[in-house]
Amino acid sequence: MRKFLFLLLMSPLALMAQSKFGYFSCSEVLDSLPQYKEAIANYSQLRQRCVKEIERNELELTRFYVAFLDGQRDFPEPILRKRQKELQQMIDNSVVFRDQLKQWLRHAKDSLCGPSYEAVDSALSRVCREYSLTHAIDIDEKVYKHINPEFGQDITSDLISAILFPELPLKNFPECAEDTAADVASPAAQGGTFTATDTATHVAVKKAVVATDTIPVTGYGNDKSEYFDTINKK
Repeated sequence: MRKFLFLLLMSPLALMAQSKFGYFSCSEVLDSLPQYKEAIANYSQLRQRCVKEIERNELELTRFYVAFLDGQRDFPEPILRKRQKELQQMIDNSVVFRDQLKQWLRHAKDSLCGPSYEAVDSALSRVCREYSLTHAIDIDEKVYKHINPEFGQDITSDLISAILFPELPLKNFPECAEDTAADVASPAAQGGTFTATDTATHVAVKKAVVATDTIPVTGYGNDKSEYFDTINKK
């Protein structure tokens, strides 16, 4: 019974240990998208136009206010009251005008940048699904002070690739540590002394062999030894 309870308590911990989550920089992903850069450029132009309209409106209000101050002592009572109402109406309209422009700018930005945000969300769902990630966090929010790399995977570059090249498959997870170590340690397995230089040499030679095997050599068939002998003699 105790063993059963122990296994029951340990199973959630085991699941947590096996789970993996993703983390990414949303700003870095967005900045890499041409459509987002174009949207921000268009938004900046709209914002400059709105700023000019607000400045023009404030300049008109200032001129009316200065004229009111200059003539208020000479205005007859009915004219003075009329000008006061007009001035107050202009102030109220100016406030409403500014608030409307700000609201319009927010809607314009959402409309322009919305497709980019949707692309990030879609790519995020794809990456998390294909990498079997439990969830993903945006490190730009500065909520997490530390992320353990054994449980968290940086998927920023994967999101960029998934958006810019949606027709290409995502890269797989890196090889497990045991397989990588066994592959790299092959010089040592042959009885030699294993060093960092041996690692680099082994990897470089392996890549060279793979690259060479893909080169078609006309006139020598599948056996390239004669071809390389000819090259060495030259």
